[in-house]
Amino acid sequence: MQLSDVLTTDRVQLDLTVSSKKTLLERMATLLATESGGADEREIFESLCQRERLGSTGLGQGVAIPHGRNDEQKEIIGAVIRLKKPIDFDAPDQQPVDLFFALAIPSQCSDAHLELLANIADFFKDSEHREVFRQTIDAERIIELMSDDE
Repeated sequence: MQLSDVLTTDRVQLDLTVSSKKTLLERMATLLATESGGADEREIFESLCQRERLGSTGLGQGVAIPHGRNDEQKEIIGAVIRLKKPIDFDAPDQQPVDLFFALAIPSQCSDAHLELLANIADFFKDSEHREVFRQTIDAERIIELMSDDE
């Protein structure tokens, strides 16, 4: 499974303003719940919060990958949010986060999501990718950038 397989332009939101981790997770849940036949917004929000309680999904360098498993989720879907102003997300480097790639994952999912999480982390390890991601003004370009890397 590729990064571009789980992402559509309607689930990419650029230059959003939020004031807290909770508000960000609520917005992520809203974006992830747009897929028909999947979990609803509240279920996705709860799964994201449950995962964050286990430990922050912040990677460092201003990046986080919030994700959660849910019984009602039928397939893995992703959403991207870039914030105008970074927020505290309990990242290991203690730096605020402005780039988020969230995943809603079926509970019965095999190891496919672990490979996907690793691919996302690898993508964001590249400082050039992060910089282009921060400068791009187009959702299609975000998906293209991630597809080009695969």
